Amino acid sequence: MRQKTFILLLTLILGVFLSAMEVVLYRHQTRELFLVLQELRAQQNELDQEWGQLLLEQGTWGTHGRIEDIARNKLNMTLPVAAEIFRVRS
Repeated sequence: MRQKTFILLLTLILGVFLSAMEVVLYRHQTRELFLVLQELRAQQNELDQEWGQLLLEQGTWGTHGRIEDIARNKLNMTLPVAAEIFRVRS
């Protein structure tokens, strides 16, 4: 009977030890994943900021005044006079 009690006690101690080790390993894994999450959030913030700057730049490059300036100065385009405008009927 003493041997069965000893084996049962040893099994319980081993089970508690293995459970404790699993808790430690899961906590460690959770900390590592949290660090990765923080890095990804920081990267997302940087990309969001860059996206906002690109949208502002796109708005600047696409303004009507700039397009008209390029059309007049680089492409030598002018507005047609009324006599040069024809309507096409379909």
